[in-house]
Amino acid sequence: MAKASMYEHMVDVLGARIVSGELAPLEVMSLAGLEQEFGVSRTVAREAMRALQSLGMITARRRVGLIVSPAADWNVLDPQVIRWNLLGEGRDAQLLALMDLRIAVEPTATRLAAQHATAAQRALLLDLVSRLSAIGDAGRGDSDEYLRVDVEFHVTLLRASGNPMLLALEPAVTEVLIGRSHLGLTPAHPNPLALACHVSAARAVSEGSAQAAEEASRTMLSLVRDEVG
Repeated sequence: MAKASMYEHMVDVLGARIVSGELAPLEVMSLAGLEQEFGVSRTVAREAMRALQSLGMITARRRVGLIVSPAADWNVLDPQVIRWNLLGEGRDAQLLALMDLRIAVEPTATRLAAQHATAAQRALLLDLVSRLSAIGDAGRGDSDEYLRVDVEFHVTLLRASGNPMLLALEPAVTEVLIGRSHLGLTPAHPNPLALACHVSAARAVSEGSAQAAEEASRTMLSLVRDEVG
Protein backbone atom coordinates (compact mmCIF):
# COMPACT_ATOMS: atom_id res chain seq x y z
CA MET A 1 0.00 0.00 0.00
CA ALA A 2 1.37 3.45 -0.92
CA LYS A 3 2.39 5.84 1.85
CA ALA A 4 -0.55 8.17 1.18
CA SER A 5 -2.98 5.23 1.20
CA MET A 6 -1.55 3.88 4.47
CA TYR A 7 -1.89 7.31 6.04
CA GLU A 8 -5.50 7.72 4.85
CA HIS A 9 -6.40 4.20 5.98
CA MET A 10 -4.94 4.82 9.42
CA VAL A 11 -6.78 8.12 9.87
CA ASP A 12 -10.05 6.59 8.67
CA VAL A 13 -9.85 3.54 10.94
CA LEU A 14 -8.85 5.47 14.05
CA GLY A 15 -11.34 8.27 13.42
CA ALA A 16 -14.15 5.75 13.10
CA ARG A 17 -13.03 3.98 16.29
CA ILE A 18 -13.06 7.24 18.22
CA VAL A 19 -16.50 8.26 16.95
CA SER A 20 -17.96 4.82 17.69
CA GLY A 21 -16.58 4.85 21.22
CA GLU A 22 -14.35 1.86 20.61
CA LEU A 23 -11.57 4.27 21.56
CA ALA A 24 -13.09 6.05 24.54
CA PRO A 25 -12.34 9.57 25.77
CA LEU A 26 -9.07 9.76 27.74
CA GLU A 27 -7.90 6.42 26.35
CA VAL A 28 -4.18 6.55 25.62
CA MET A 29 -2.45 5.34 22.46
CA SER A 30 1.24 5.22 21.62
CA LEU A 31 3.02 5.81 18.34
CA ALA A 32 4.93 2.56 18.79
CA GLY A 33 1.70 0.61 19.25
CA LEU A 34 0.10 2.21 16.21
CA GLU A 35 3.19 1.57 14.07
CA GLN A 36 3.00 -2.10 14.98
CA GLU A 37 -0.77 -2.44 14.49
CA PHE A 38 -0.88 -0.74 11.09
CA GLY A 39 2.57 -1.76 9.88
CA VAL A 40 3.60 1.81 9.11
CA SER A 41 6.67 3.94 9.66
CA ARG A 42 7.01 6.45 12.48
CA THR A 43 6.63 9.24 9.90
CA VAL A 44 3.30 7.91 8.61
CA ALA A 45 2.02 7.35 12.15
CA ARG A 46 2.93 10.90 13.14
CA GLU A 47 1.22 12.36 10.07
CA ALA A 48 -1.94 10.42 10.84
CA MET A 49 -1.91 11.61 14.43
CA ARG A 50 -1.47 15.22 13.30
CA ALA A 51 -4.56 14.82 11.13
CA LEU A 52 -6.61 13.55 14.08
CA GLN A 53 -5.20 16.34 16.26
CA SER A 54 -6.32 18.91 13.68
CA LEU A 55 -9.85 17.49 14.03
CA GLY A 56 -9.69 17.88 17.81
CA MET A 57 -10.00 14.12 18.28
CA ILE A 58 -6.74 13.49 20.11
CA THR A 59 -4.15 15.43 22.06
CA ALA A 60 -0.48 14.59 22.48
CA ARG A 61 1.06 14.81 25.93
CA ARG A 62 4.75 14.31 26.62
CA ARG A 63 5.52 11.17 28.63
CA VAL A 64 1.85 10.14 28.45
CA GLY A 65 1.05 9.51 24.80
CA LEU A 66 -1.83 10.24 22.47
CA ILE A 67 -5.02 10.87 24.41
CA VAL A 68 -8.49 10.50 22.89
CA SER A 69 -10.48 13.73 23.27
CA PRO A 70 -14.15 13.97 24.31
CA ALA A 71 -16.71 14.63 21.57
CA ALA A 72 -17.12 18.23 22.75
CA ASP A 73 -13.60 18.95 21.46
CA TRP A 74 -14.08 17.53 17.96
CA ASN A 75 -14.43 19.62 14.82
CA VAL A 76 -17.93 18.27 14.26
CA LEU A 77 -18.47 20.20 11.02
CA ASP A 78 -15.48 18.65 9.30
CA PRO A 79 -16.68 16.37 6.48
CA GLN A 80 -14.63 13.43 7.77
CA VAL A 81 -16.12 13.67 11.25
CA ILE A 82 -19.61 13.97 9.78
CA ARG A 83 -19.01 10.88 7.64
CA TRP A 84 -17.74 8.85 10.59
CA ASN A 85 -20.77 9.87 12.63
CA LEU A 86 -23.15 8.93 9.82
CA LEU A 87 -21.57 5.49 9.59
CA GLY A 88 -21.85 4.84 13.32
CA GLU A 89 -24.61 3.91 15.72
CA GLY A 90 -25.38 7.58 16.33
CA ARG A 91 -26.38 8.08 12.71
CA ASP A 92 -29.98 9.13 13.39
CA ALA A 93 -29.02 11.68 16.03
CA GLN A 94 -26.30 13.04 13.74
CA LEU A 95 -28.73 13.44 10.84
CA LEU A 96 -31.23 15.29 13.02
CA ALA A 97 -28.55 17.57 14.45
CA LEU A 98 -27.29 18.40 10.97
CA MET A 99 -30.80 19.03 9.68
CA ASP A 100 -31.38 21.42 12.59
CA LEU A 101 -28.20 23.24 11.57
CA ARG A 102 -29.33 23.45 7.96
CA ILE A 103 -32.74 24.79 9.00
CA ALA A 104 -30.97 27.42 11.09
CA VAL A 105 -28.73 28.70 8.29
CA GLU A 106 -29.92 27.75 4.79
CA PRO A 107 -33.14 29.81 4.78
CA THR A 108 -31.04 32.85 5.66
CA ALA A 109 -28.58 31.98 2.90
CA THR A 110 -31.48 31.67 0.45
CA ARG A 111 -32.87 35.05 1.51
CA LEU A 112 -29.47 36.64 1.01
CA ALA A 113 -29.13 34.89 -2.34
CA ALA A 114 -32.32 36.61 -3.49
CA GLN A 115 -30.63 39.91 -2.67
CA HIS A 116 -27.08 39.26 -3.87
CA ALA A 117 -27.03 36.48 -6.47
CA THR A 118 -25.51 37.26 -9.84
CA ALA A 119 -27.53 36.86 -13.01
CA ALA A 120 -25.54 33.72 -13.78
CA GLN A 121 -26.31 32.22 -10.37
CA ARG A 122 -30.02 32.98 -10.70
CA ALA A 123 -30.10 31.31 -14.11
CA LEU A 124 -28.15 28.33 -12.80
CA LEU A 125 -30.58 27.78 -9.93
CA LEU A 126 -33.52 27.72 -12.33
CA ASP A 127 -31.71 25.23 -14.55
CA LEU A 128 -30.82 23.03 -11.59
CA VAL A 129 -34.39 22.79 -10.27
CA SER A 130 -35.61 21.98 -13.77
CA ARG A 131 -33.14 19.10 -13.90
CA LEU A 132 -34.00 17.99 -10.35
CA SER A 133 -37.68 17.87 -11.20
CA ALA A 134 -37.08 15.87 -14.37
CA ILE A 135 -34.84 13.35 -12.59
CA GLY A 136 -37.24 13.04 -9.65
CA ASP A 137 -40.29 12.66 -11.89
CA ALA A 138 -38.47 9.84 -13.68
CA GLY A 139 -38.17 7.96 -10.38
CA ARG A 140 -34.43 8.46 -10.11
CA GLY A 141 -34.32 10.53 -6.93
CA ASP A 142 -31.96 7.95 -5.45
CA SER A 143 -29.48 8.20 -8.33
CA ASP A 144 -26.00 9.70 -8.35
CA GLU A 145 -27.21 12.17 -10.96
CA TYR A 146 -29.94 13.49 -8.66
CA LEU A 147 -27.41 13.76 -5.83
CA ARG A 148 -24.96 15.76 -7.95
CA VAL A 149 -27.63 18.22 -9.04
CA ASP A 150 -29.05 18.57 -5.52
CA VAL A 151 -25.60 19.24 -4.07
CA GLU A 152 -24.93 21.86 -6.74
CA PHE A 153 -28.28 23.52 -5.99
CA HIS A 154 -27.65 23.89 -2.26
CA VAL A 155 -24.00 24.88 -2.73
CA THR A 156 -25.02 27.53 -5.27
CA LEU A 157 -27.44 29.03 -2.73
CA LEU A 158 -24.67 29.25 -0.13
CA ARG A 159 -22.29 30.83 -2.62
CA ALA A 160 -24.92 33.25 -3.89
CA SER A 161 -25.56 34.49 -0.35
CA GLY A 162 -22.34 36.49 -0.51
CA ASN A 163 -21.68 35.66 3.15
CA PRO A 164 -18.31 33.95 3.73
CA MET A 165 -19.46 32.51 7.08
CA LEU A 166 -22.35 30.72 5.40
CA LEU A 167 -20.13 29.63 2.53
CA ALA A 168 -17.80 28.00 5.07
CA LEU A 169 -20.59 25.47 5.72
CA GLU A 170 -20.43 24.20 2.12
CA PRO A 171 -18.34 21.08 2.95
CA ALA A 172 -20.66 20.13 5.82
CA VAL A 173 -23.84 20.59 3.78
CA THR A 174 -22.32 18.62 0.91
CA GLU A 175 -21.33 15.75 3.20
CA VAL A 176 -24.83 15.58 4.70
CA LEU A 177 -26.43 15.29 1.26
CA ILE A 178 -23.91 12.67 0.16
CA GLY A 179 -24.34 10.76 3.42
CA ARG A 180 -28.13 10.64 3.16
CA SER A 181 -27.88 9.31 -0.37
CA HIS A 182 -25.23 6.70 0.37
CA LEU A 183 -27.22 5.47 3.37
CA GLY A 184 -30.21 4.86 1.12
CA LEU A 185 -32.30 7.59 2.75
CA THR A 186 -33.11 9.43 -0.48
CA PRO A 187 -36.29 8.04 -2.11
CA ALA A 188 -36.50 7.16 -5.78
CA HIS A 189 -39.59 9.36 -5.96
CA PRO A 190 -38.81 12.55 -4.00
CA ASN A 191 -41.51 14.22 -1.92
CA PRO A 192 -43.45 16.30 -4.50
CA LEU A 193 -43.87 19.15 -2.03
CA ALA A 194 -40.13 19.20 -1.29
CA LEU A 195 -39.39 19.34 -5.01
CA ALA A 196 -41.93 22.13 -5.42
CA CYS A 197 -40.17 24.05 -2.64
CA HIS A 198 -36.87 23.72 -4.51
CA VAL A 199 -38.56 25.25 -7.53
CA SER A 200 -40.20 28.00 -5.45
CA ALA A 201 -36.90 28.88 -3.80
CA ALA A 202 -35.11 29.10 -7.15
CA ARG A 203 -37.83 31.25 -8.68
CA ALA A 204 -37.93 33.55 -5.66
CA VAL A 205 -34.15 34.01 -5.80
CA SER A 206 -34.39 34.66 -9.54
CA GLU A 207 -37.06 37.31 -8.96
CA GLY A 208 -35.26 38.87 -5.99
CA SER A 209 -38.10 37.98 -3.59
CA ALA A 210 -36.14 37.55 -0.37
CA GLN A 211 -39.00 36.66 1.98
CA ALA A 212 -40.51 34.12 -0.42
CA ALA A 213 -37.09 32.55 -0.97
CA GLU A 214 -36.50 32.19 2.76
CA GLU A 215 -39.94 30.69 3.37
CA ALA A 216 -39.57 28.17 0.54
CA SER A 217 -36.18 27.06 1.85
CA ARG A 218 -37.46 26.70 5.41
CA THR A 219 -40.46 24.63 4.30
CA MET A 220 -38.26 22.44 2.12
CA LEU A 221 -35.80 21.68 4.90
CA SER A 222 -38.53 21.12 7.49
CA LEU A 223 -40.07 18.50 5.20
CA VAL A 224 -36.73 16.72 4.89
CA ARG A 225 -36.20 16.85 8.65
CA ASP A 226 -39.62 15.30 9.24
CA GLU A 227 -38.65 12.45 6.91
CA VAL A 228 -35.39 11.92 8.80
CA GLY A 229 -37.00 12.14 12.24
